Amino acid sequence: MVKLMDEAIYKILIVDDEASFRTSLKGALKKDYTVAEARNSEKAIQQVKENPPDVVLLDISMPGGSGLETLQKIREIDDYIAVIMVTAHGEAKNVVQAINQGAVDYLTKPIDMDELEIAIGKALERLHYKQEIAALRKALSKEYNIDNLIGKSPEFLQALSMAKRVARSPDANVYIGGESGVGKELFARAIHFNSPRVASPFVAVNCAAINKEVVESELFGYKRGAFTGAHTKGKKGFFEEAHSGTLLLDEVADLPLDVQAKLLRILEEKEFYAVGDSQPKKADVRVIAATNQPLEQLIEKGQFRQDLYFRLATIAINIPPLRERKEDIPLLVTYCLEIFNKKYGKKFQKVLPKAEEILLNHPWKGNVRELKNAIERVTLLEDSTEVKPDHLDFLTPTTPSPAPTKHDPGKETQDFPPSEIPSSGICLDDVIKKIITTAYTQTSKNQVQTAKLLGITRNTLLYRLKKYGIR
Repeated sequence: MVKLMDEAIYKILIVDDEASFRTSLKGALKKDYTVAEARNSEKAIQQVKENPPDVVLLDISMPGGSGLETLQKIREIDDYIAVIMVTAHGEAKNVVQAINQGAVDYLTKPIDMDELEIAIGKALERLHYKQEIAALRKALSKEYNIDNLIGKSPEFLQALSMAKRVARSPDANVYIGGESGVGKELFARAIHFNSPRVASPFVAVNCAAINKEVVESELFGYKRGAFTGAHTKGKKGFFEEAHSGTLLLDEVADLPLDVQAKLLRILEEKEFYAVGDSQPKKADVRVIAATNQPLEQLIEKGQFRQDLYFRLATIAINIPPLRERKEDIPLLVTYCLEIFNKKYGKKFQKVLPKAEEILLNHPWKGNVRELKNAIERVTLLEDSTEVKPDHLDFLTPTTPSPAPTKHDPGKETQDFPPSEIPSSGICLDDVIKKIITTAYTQTSKNQVQTAKLLGITRNTLLYRLKKYGIR
């Protein structure tokens, strides 16, 4: 059960076999909270199921079912309920066990009312944090829903189908290949947020960005005093930070061979050693590896371990480059326009056919990342409801420019540029105007191609057209 902090009065359930104790606590709390009572474990569990409380004050020793057993059942029903144990003197062992089982605090009879209020306040604050985290995870799960990955090409749909299937498994390692910008990390996040590990951390590591001298300590952590300059308290590595969750090793091909050997051992033995530590730590982590380099070629060159590749690629997903799935481009453009319309308060509704042709013919060497940046630029800088060809003049044209008009090479050499200026002089502006007019007519008044033909920017061309009154 998840409630918002600004909702009505919180509900507290008092579970104790002593009626006088329940009555006393209820009288003290009913002014600020909705209070319910249960005289034994059975009644408490019934109330938790039918009308879940926010906080339970639970007697640790009751006839007909101990408080520890009741605590376990409550947490199985609803992990968001904060349980505060109520104990008599001499029950320290049971208190420790209760805290280990998930109780948030304990109070000793006879209860001090100030301590009770403090304990309830802390329990509700902790509940608030848990609710915020749950809301964030829900939002992330929605954002990274696998069905939100956009594309309709057969190659993309095949990769998407594989991601859906592997997400159901909590442990299978995954290798994602593809050029830079195709969305490898997006696929990795979608797999995590649609897997049984969704409630645990997703940790993304760019292996290429880590200094090779410290990559081992960054991945596996280190013990206090492991080396000169080590933090006095030691440091958790990425594997420990991702415990019970997912670790994305992006650009895994950049890992040194000695670190590759240790990574292989982790995948096989499910444990690792922090630098300077002789005690192994458990590695309950799903590893997703990604790279834009051809691992098969690196294996042949001896730069990547073949046995590690086989371990990482339990499931292999290859995301094709955007230029090989052009049918996905209009879908991605529409999606990006929706996103950036909201972000910048614009109203782009469609892409004109010639503009779409430019987008379809562009090589997109940066893949989806480049396309997204291009659409963001257009949305930010242009004020229109349509994406027009001249909005995309910053993209390198990939279609051939119109063929120049037939001419006599010898005559062109003689007339343009002239070998000498007439003694009567010339008007430079007239010459420039004539050259621009010729180019503008030659390209059927296509501003992008005219600017390219003249070797100037479109903005400079627009300025010249206006200056010389060329229409």
